[in-house]
This record gives sequence, structure tokens and C-alpha cells, in this order.
Amino acid sequence: MAGAQTQPPGVDYQALFQALPGLYLVLKPDDLTIVAVTDAYLAATMTRREEILGRNIFDVFPDNPDEPEATGVANLRASLLRARANKTPDAMAVQKYDVRRPAEQGGGFEERYWSPFNSPVLDAEGNVALLIHRVEDVTDYMRAKSLELEKEQQARALHEKMEAEIFQRAQALQDANKKLRDSEARLQVLNDTLEERVRDRTRQLEEEIEERERTQTALREAQKLEAVGRLAGGVAHDFNNLLTIILGSVDLVRDQVAPTGARLVEAMEHAALQGTRLTRQLLTFTRRQALRPEIIDLATRSEGMTDFLARALGGNIRIVVTFPHDLWPIECDLGEMELALINLCVNARDAMPEGGLVRIDGRNVTLRGADYPGAAYTGDFVALSVSDNGTGIEPDVLAHVFEPFFTTKVVGKGSGLGLSQVHGFAQQAGGLATIESKVGDGTTVTLWLPRSYVDAPTKATDDRQHLARGIGLVLLVEDNDGVAETAMRMLDLIGYRSHWVQDAGTALALLLGGQRFDLVLSDIVMPGSMTGLDLARRIRRYFPSQPILLVTGYSDAAAEVAAEGFSILAKPYRANALSDAIRTSLTIANRARRSSA
Repeated sequence: MAGAQTQPPGVDYQALFQALPGLYLVLKPDDLTIVAVTDAYLAATMTRREEILGRNIFDVFPDNPDEPEATGVANLRASLLRARANKTPDAMAVQKYDVRRPAEQGGGFEERYWSPFNSPVLDAEGNVALLIHRVEDVTDYMRAKSLELEKEQQARALHEKMEAEIFQRAQALQDANKKLRDSEARLQVLNDTLEERVRDRTRQLEEEIEERERTQTALREAQKLEAVGRLAGGVAHDFNNLLTIILGSVDLVRDQVAPTGARLVEAMEHAALQGTRLTRQLLTFTRRQALRPEIIDLATRSEGMTDFLARALGGNIRIVVTFPHDLWPIECDLGEMELALINLCVNARDAMPEGGLVRIDGRNVTLRGADYPGAAYTGDFVALSVSDNGTGIEPDVLAHVFEPFFTTKVVGKGSGLGLSQVHGFAQQAGGLATIESKVGDGTTVTLWLPRSYVDAPTKATDDRQHLARGIGLVLLVEDNDGVAETAMRMLDLIGYRSHWVQDAGTALALLLGGQRFDLVLSDIVMPGSMTGLDLARRIRRYFPSQPILLVTGYSDAAAEVAAEGFSILAKPYRANALSDAIRTSLTIANRARRSSA
């Protein structure tokens, strides 16, 4: 029809808009959703069309989280709302508005400066149908302007420095003349200040004496711990002998009692296992037990952990342990972990003299390596946090809390070793320990422990499973009659014959006399001049192929035993553990014989 306006055929206006050289973004006015964008805008903001269309502009372009004072989102939102409300264009001042860098380019945010202009598009009824957001990237201009300002400041500083130097040289001339006139006065000043200098030096000496006394106190505390450790080790040795008898007897009579007595047997077993756990905690606390890493499922231990920590802290402290059911397993020494938690909870209790709440939380965390300055930790970790609502820690003290013997408690109230043990445990487990505190708001210590990709053993895998039986003659070297009687019965239960002697000298005489045994099973701590370890060394010298299994409830030589390649069985032990240890020792000895043949 004549006079009618028609669009040229074959023109793709969408493609034409997208190809515009300017930086344009078209938004819905009601929810600020992105409906169109030019290629130039995508290139400038390092985004893709398919990733931003249909999304709110501020979801796509948030403020830089590393800059809490950033105002880009707030200023742009206000301008868009003004343009929509007034139905007129709204020009903005230059804005600092960082854009997100794609992951393939390193992630994070890139500093940008923009000159925005927001315009409404009205429909036939005069309502706002769309909002056009146009920007110019003025980052280079702003940087150049900043550089120019910096140069001006440097020039001004140089000018001021030159003036100051001229003044200083003039002043130096005056000072030289003044020194000639004031020599006598300066001598008088030195005499006047001599008393003050002596007083300052005396104060320094007093501080050095106080520091020496603190060091001596710390040494005495360490010596006390060493003495307690030796005492606890001896007690634990005897206690583990008793537990071996009890647990071994439980295994021996379990299938022989009537159903009515089964509950009594289970009660005996439960009590003995509790005693085993307490002994392990005692040895761990006194540093008398070698590390025994195991796979631990914290999610199944929250109730038991609450109980043993509540016993350690007393009644005016409430403990809440929260572990999600999907918490990853970890691999560490259970006794060391429990000791670390006790140390942290005791510190939390001391920070709340009137009572309070201690929270123990666990969560799964993936560290990226740069999360903690100076620590290149990457991978999956379980974050185990202990928090209190106590008095908090001063910043100048916080920097030293993991140092050995550092304490703010009065003499006799703390050794200064608690948090250093926590730090050492975390490092031994392959992780780290961090602390956050604010005066008046409490303290949180977090243990970052590496995730184990091996599942923790289930309760079905216990000492009641089917016993592996063997055959052969075992030379049992044990000075405790009760332990020996129980051990011989367990050996009989798992298929072995036994010959019992009470000391290492008798055992060695039997071997030197020509009697042969399939295995020598000896306690390490023995009466007389020859220990179980001494016996094992002599047997290895005279009979290199003789299988040996050493047993200990406590021994300072345990690490030395393992280093020399001897197999070790820890007291208290069950029939199943004894069977497995014997089979392992025999297998190792057979392999050694075959390799030397």
C-alpha cells in the first residue's frame, strides 16, 4: 500500500543489535532481567550470552565480595529505578564496578571503571516497556588519571624533600656552632640522666630474671609430666594385664554360658572395653603411647564424645556435639584426637568461670590452597571446631597460643602445653589448626583434618567374628600367671599348643638346648636382667628364621621394637587379635625364609 512503512526484507534485527559496537544491555523493567546484550558488552564483561540471558543483572554482576565498601550494585540499582520511575534517561557518574573473571582465566574479580547511562523505552501507552543500560569502559582512562596524580604527588614530594634537605643543611651548620657552646651543658645532662639509665637497666635485669623463672617453672611442669608419664605407664602395664585376662576370659566363656548369663558376659566385656579406652587415654595424655592411626567415623561417635568430655569438664559446662550424618571419615590416632578435644574443652571451661556452652561441630570442607596464608593445603578436609562463649583472647596473645609452654594462667594452673599438643596433633594427622577469637565474644579453634577415602570399619567387624584357627607349638614367655593362663587357653581356642615359661632366660635356654617352636610369644616387660626385647634380639642372632611376636601393655621401647622389625601385639588383646598377629608373624617369617633360600 502506498505510504505504508515496511521493514526491508531479510534484515535480522536481533543480529544487527548484537553486532552494535557499543556496550548495551536490555532489561525488563519489572525484575531487571536481561533480555538482550551486544557482543561488545559480552567481550567487555567476559561473559557468555547463554549464561546471562534471563537472569537478574545483579545476579550476573554482583559486587566484589573482597571489597565490603563496594557500592556498584546499589548505585546502578538506584539509577535504573529512577529511569523507570521518571520515564527519563538517567546518567551516572563514573563507577568502580569490578567484573567476575571466568574460572578458565583464573577466577576472582577484575577491577573495572564504567560510565553508565540508563534509558527507558516507552510503549504506545507511555509505559516503560524496556530499560536500556549503556556503558563505556573507562578503566584505562581512570588508571592513566591515577598514574598522573601519582606522578604529581611524587613531584610534590621531591620538591618538599629538596626544601627539607636545604633546611636540614642550614640547621646542621647552626647545630655545629651550638655544639661548641653546649658541650658543658650536655655533660650536665648526661650526669642528670645517669640515674634514669641505671634504673632502666635494673628493670631490664628484673625482666630477664622473671623470664628465667618462667622458663624454670615450665621446665618443672615438663618434669612433672614426665614423672606422671612414667607412673601412668607402669600402672597401665599392670592394668592392661588385668584387662587381657578379663577380655580373654570373655572370649573363652562366651559360648559356654547359658542364655541367661549372656547379658552378664556382655556387661563384663563392655566394662573391660571401657577400661581399655581409659587406659589408652591415660597413655596418650602422658605421651606414653606410639601413634596408632585408624579410620574414624565421627558421625557415629557424637554421643560417646559428649559423655567423656562432660566427665572431664564438670557440671556447670554444657556440651553440644553436632556431627552431620554425611561427615567424611578421617584417619588419625583416636587417643591423640580425644586428648586434643579435652585440651580445647578445658581451655574453653577456664574461659567461662561462671559456666557456659561449649560447641563441637564438624563439617566437610574443600580447601583450595590459598585459603590460609603460608599453608599450601588443598583437597577435602573435615573441619572439627570447638567454640565457647567465654572471655576471648587479646590479639597480642593470640599470635603465641600454639607455642610450647606459653600460658596466661597463673603458676600451677596450666603447663602451656595444651594448645601446642593440639597444633602438633593436627600436623601429625596431615592437617592444621587455626584459632579465631574476639575479646568478649569467645574463641573458636578449628582442626582441619584430611578426609579419609577409606570407610571406617562397621560394628560388625569386631572381636566376635569367626576366629581364624592355626596349628603349631608356641613358646609363651610371660611372668604374670593370670595372663599366662588366659593366653594359653586362647591359644588352645585358636588351634595352637603352648609351652609356658616365666622368664626370658629360661626361654633362651630351651631354644639353645635344641627344642624347637613354631613361634615365640613373649611379653616385653620381664623380670630379671633380660627383657622380652633382649630375648628377641638374641633369638634373631642365633636363630634368624625363628618367628617372634612381642606383647606389651606399655613400654618405652615400643618404638625401638617396631624400628627393629619385630611384630608387636598390644595388650589388652582378644583371641581374634592374637590369632591375626600370630598368622601375620608366621607369614612374615616364611617370606623371609623363602627370600634367603
